[in-house]
Amino acid sequence: MLYFFLLCAPFGIEPGQYQMLAIIPNYLLILGAILLWLAFIILGIIARRYQIVLGERTDWQFMTFAPTGILIFAIIQLVYCGIGGKMMLPKNGINYIAYGLFLLSGVLSLIASFRFFQVTRGK
Repeated sequence: MLYFFLLCAPFGIEPGQYQMLAIIPNYLLILGAILLWLAFIILGIIARRYQIVLGERTDWQFMTFAPTGILIFAIIQLVYCGIGGKMMLPKNGINYIAYGLFLLSGVLSLIASFRFFQVTRGK
């Protein structure tokens, strides 16, 4: 069953091509999104320690929760493309939700990182 799930192409291309075009890129996308989420979480932990040591307000809570959309995007991608075996997210609205959360989370993470940069730079 696992062999059929991972190697058989549902739309007529060779199994090797299907794996190179659909399976591997989807799992790499999921892995990359999780690593990006972890990087922002670690930055939030650094900001928390900075606040504890120096006593300056860093909004580390915002930095920790801002990248949550990246993780939700990775979960949606895993469910539909990794487990479901699709090449892309379905066009029934879930793709707009996933990409919108990813974009919103990226913008919020950028704002949080910029705020932390302003604190560390000094005014």
